[in-house]
Amino acid sequence: MERYEIRVAGAVSPRRAALLCCRLELLPCGDSLLTFDAIDQASLYGLLSQLRDAGLDLLSVDRQAAPHTLTESEKEMGHDH
Repeated sequence: MERYEIRVAGAVSPRRAALLCCRLELLPCGDSLLTFDAIDQASLYGLLSQLRDAGLDLLSVDRQAAPHTLTESEKEMGHDH
């Protein structure tokens, strides 16, 4: 799974962000930062299509390192940092 930060011009409503399965941060400059965990490239492209269809101006897309999720065996071994 890859995590992406997608910056769009203007304010996105919390309702729209929830419908898009994104975390929302409204930036002081008036833009919105959406954080999206994509299971594959198709889900990322699907989100970008939805943003386009909503008439939102895409400013940037940045791939971030997703946090490591512990497996059950790692949890049992006490690797829960």
